[in-house]
Amino acid sequence: MVRALARSSAAASCMVGLLVLVGWALDVMVLKSMGAALPAMRPSAALGLMLGGAALGLRLPATPGLFRHRLGTALALATALLGAVSLVDGVITGGNGGLDALFLRAFGEQGFAPPGVASSPLTALCLMLLGPALALVDRGHPQRLSWSDALVALALMAALTGLNSFLLGPLVTPAAAPFFQERSMGLHTTCVLMLLGVGTLCARPELGLMARLTRDTLGGFVARRLVPVTLLGPPVLGLTLVLMHLTGGLSHDAKLPLFATVVAAGGATLVLLAARALDMLDTERMRATAALEASEERFRTFLDTAPDPMVVVDGAGRVRFANAEAERVFGYRREALLGREVELLVPEGLHGPSTAGEGPERAAGGRLVSGQRQDGTSVPLEVRLSPLEGEDDATRIAILRDVTERRDLEKLREEYVGLISHDLRNPLNTINLRAHLLQRALHERKLEREGHMAQAIIHNVEWMSTMIEELLEGSRLESGRVTLRREAHDLGRFLAEVLERDVPPDARERFRLHLADPLPPVPMDAARLERVVTNLLTNAIKYSPKGTPVDVRLAAVHDHAVVSVTNQGTGLSPRDAARLFDKYYRTEDGRSQDGKGLGLGLYISRLIVEAHSGHIWVESEPDRGVTFFFSVPLEAPSAPPESQPLRQRAS
Repeated sequence: MVRALARSSAAASCMVGLLVLVGWALDVMVLKSMGAALPAMRPSAALGLMLGGAALGLRLPATPGLFRHRLGTALALATALLGAVSLVDGVITGGNGGLDALFLRAFGEQGFAPPGVASSPLTALCLMLLGPALALVDRGHPQRLSWSDALVALALMAALTGLNSFLLGPLVTPAAAPFFQERSMGLHTTCVLMLLGVGTLCARPELGLMARLTRDTLGGFVARRLVPVTLLGPPVLGLTLVLMHLTGGLSHDAKLPLFATVVAAGGATLVLLAARALDMLDTERMRATAALEASEERFRTFLDTAPDPMVVVDGAGRVRFANAEAERVFGYRREALLGREVELLVPEGLHGPSTAGEGPERAAGGRLVSGQRQDGTSVPLEVRLSPLEGEDDATRIAILRDVTERRDLEKLREEYVGLISHDLRNPLNTINLRAHLLQRALHERKLEREGHMAQAIIHNVEWMSTMIEELLEGSRLESGRVTLRREAHDLGRFLAEVLERDVPPDARERFRLHLADPLPPVPMDAARLERVVTNLLTNAIKYSPKGTPVDVRLAAVHDHAVVSVTNQGTGLSPRDAARLFDKYYRTEDGRSQDGKGLGLGLYISRLIVEAHSGHIWVESEPDRGVTFFFSVPLEAPSAPPESQPLRQRAS
């Protein structure tokens, strides 16, 4: 609304100034006076309004172009110069010649003696003040009043003086003179000058005086309601009394006493209105404070009853709050923790180096650290930091989760993995060896039917071995204790070798490898990443029509290498695409084509890629094929990357 007022002020000043000049050029009185009953505006004043309005219009954009900025400044200075010359001319000639006579000669008229047009220095003074204010409109400050604000305030006071003189003069005039007789400034001149001054303030509502008026504070709230009434109340009251006098409803002797009484009553009313506004604001403040206190109490209750140890730490690293679970885990009473450094609980600090490996805990944002109880014993903790809303940026909530039970479960899982490795794989190896020997003996005796039965045993043993290997690999990756053997590899050559080595010869011609510009060597565990690529290639063959091509692409996206495998299959539903990398999840199509799988292939692929600090995802629509993507960083990262934005960029 403020910016719209500034634009309207610029347009109105230019329009009024232009129409008055056209009226003088064509000798049309209704244009000179902007109304049949008003006195004519002087040509110099009209030109000043047009220059000032144009300067305001050019300075309205916050970042105007260089030409627009310079032209606006030039017009503003021209407005100030015109006002200064008009002021000197009025002092020397009394306003009956000089500058305005020059304008009339330019219009083809001789002399300057328009009836009823008295000279007023206030118009020239306003133009002389508004010109520099327009030139300095960008020099304001959000917190302090500027020279531009001071100049505009003086110009508004001068224009308001003319307005009050015009409207309140009849209050003290004993004779009933014609109401629209000019006494100091014309009514239209005064109104347009005030509008131009207000527009200059509104040109930069974020700076200076206008910033204080538009600010959502107590001072701005009161000022927006009292300033317009204070400035415009007396002129409106004077106009009302004069009109009542001219219509015979009020005697001359009663005008001034009545004016003083109403002004006094109005002042008292303004004070009462301000007091009421302050009371309303204070009531809202107390209500908001009570709601905030209740919210803080609920928040503290939530923290205090949380099942995990929680502490609130300020920017200096001191504990501001600790819940009951923190008391239980660390052995300190919370009163003893308040104001103490957080290193008392976590000696290496909340931001210290993590002891976690390259596992899912690290990828999920948790950090494993060692805490210290009051009795000196250590406790394994997972730390998660969250900013505390409404506080300074350095205040954090630290969730310190005791992972002792998790450590015990991981130990049990490792024992379980060892059990599988020793007690299941060894018997299977024995069965596999004996089955091969049996098959050879049956082949020598030419017992083909029995030989096929032995081959079925071998096939099922290999299937069981594959499932056990998938269970072992998934368990190792889930534990977060897998050490990647990173070596720099040419990823393009690596993909070509995998296609040559792991794709069956009868299906190899279906694959088309597309390589972008040469990439730098990628640090990766080649054996594990080969498992990911082979899994995606095998799925592409299995779930796409025979003879259709499969495109394998390699490209660089920012600091990651992105590999994609696209097939022309039936596609995936949104539900399947969202859960495809979950543990044990299999699509309906997958269960129908291969009933022996466990649904661990893509899950293990996800764990391998995430262990490389990469990301894997799928894009598909029903009946439009499927594209699998995975990304790995071009350099070994020191922290988990933000993989979701990369997914958006690659797709």
